[in-house]
Amino acid sequence: MLCWIPIVNNVVFFLGLIGLGFAIPALIISVKNRSGAKGMSIAALILVVLSLVGVLATQAFYGKVIDDVTGSIEDGADGVVESSENEEEAAATDALALGTAAQVGEYSVTVTAVNTDAAEIIMAANQFNEPPVGQYVLVDLAVEYSGDTEGDPWIDLQTKFIGADARQYDRSTCGAVVPNPDMDVPTLEKSGTATYQVCMDVPAEALTDAKIFVEPGFSLSKDDRAYWSAQ
Repeated sequence: MLCWIPIVNNVVFFLGLIGLGFAIPALIISVKNRSGAKGMSIAALILVVLSLVGVLATQAFYGKVIDDVTGSIEDGADGVVESSENEEEAAATDALALGTAAQVGEYSVTVTAVNTDAAEIIMAANQFNEPPVGQYVLVDLAVEYSGDTEGDPWIDLQTKFIGADARQYDRSTCGAVVPNPDMDVPTLEKSGTATYQVCMDVPAEALTDAKIFVEPGFSLSKDDRAYWSAQ
């Protein structure tokens, strides 16, 4: 029963080997002596084998999950990840026009504008801002919190740019200070509203036919996203 619990199942595997060492001789002895313990020996052997198989299966599963998570973290460390074909199809099919509101988690979100050539604006926003590696994209958003507790959009929401190169770009690609940063938005109560901007640094060749999507910050489901056309 403990074979599926991480770390603990290492002990279970060791105990299973010990049990296997008892169960096989017990079965052999009960068969030779035509003992009434034959059924119990068979049951013990089956349980031991199942526990060992369960440990190996769960260890393989957990190892794969850890590898997948590690790979995702490494792939997204620079703020750029590959888009799947399903994500591209969803973006193309479900993309809203700029200025259209959509429900994302506990927020009504509207992408009001997307400036795909925002270098001049961003460079003027702060003297320490550096020129982009590619091209600065500035996304303007308006949100209204509809939850029952408190909302912080910069934590609760993620905004990403889907480029024509089938890659996703998030705010971590842009180290510049924008004119209206999301971190300056105060905590919102129910029905509280705010506007803010998110910046991405995107290769120039990825700007055509681009899309924006917003999703809850801690969601694992792609169904919670809302897409907008960047033009």
